Amino acid sequence: MKNNDISNEKFPIIPETPADLIANGATIVKMENMEQMAIAVQHPRDEVKILSECLREIEIYPSMSGEAIYNKPVGKDPDTDKMKYAEGLSIRAAESIGNRWKNSSYGTQIVSEDDDSAIIAAVFLDYEKNTRHVSMQRVSKLMKTRAGQIIRISPDRFDLVLKANGSKILREVILRSLPAGLKKEYELKARLTLKKEPIEKKRDAMIARADEIGITSKQLSGLKDKDTKDFNNDEIMETIGILNAIRDGEITQESIFQEKNYKSKSAEQPEQPTIKIKSNDTELFGKDGK
Repeated sequence: MKNNDISNEKFPIIPETPADLIANGATIVKMENMEQMAIAVQHPRDEVKILSECLREIEIYPSMSGEAIYNKPVGKDPDTDKMKYAEGLSIRAAESIGNRWKNSSYGTQIVSEDDDSAIIAAVFLDYEKNTRHVSMQRVSKLMKTRAGQIIRISPDRFDLVLKANGSKILREVILRSLPAGLKKEYELKARLTLKKEPIEKKRDAMIARADEIGITSKQLSGLKDKDTKDFNNDEIMETIGILNAIRDGEITQESIFQEKNYKSKSAEQPEQPTIKIKSNDTELFGKDGK
């Protein structure tokens, strides 16, 4: 052998092109999945134990009950003219249960990106049942302002938009992958625990949650047309669920609060004249989850 010859056995070829890197990554993922599936066969999950641990979590951490629920408006009841809500579990609850669902994994990733949008994917892999659920979403880098103008979202702001949309589809894919009974028992436990909490404690938690996502007490009051101190137990629980849905990116703040503001009678002042000024928004995972 010549002195300048190099043996491929001693020096493996390093992938140089993006295609080589992707192929290499897919191979590694497939090997990891096969290893996880082998472990799952040897150590299957105990669903009774998992349910017990999930419910026990709310007993140990009762504040989790206020984090776990969410209410999403679905339109007004034609008979009562009151808003109806789809109730469910938040992203925090989904991740908490998902972490206890043995022999599985989940996550999100950017699949592709161009000048105008990015495509993100969320996946849940069940190694024990050899199944997977995937959800994908296109996120635009453009937005429409209230004035109807189309503008480009700044890079730092777009990172937050991606994170919010990632949480939304991750919640969806986790909950779609878990047993219906497990989800229902967890939600019932969370709502019953929250209902038993002192009303003032819930009210403080509601106001603190609103403050976290930039909603004022005045806006909260507008939701029920009365001061927050007059909210009853059911109204507080309903509002906490709405705020969680906003935090999780399921609904927008504008869709709930819009232009509605509550003004207490004691705070009413004679209307003052105003001057109006006119002003001019791959293959990431192995095939079949292997």
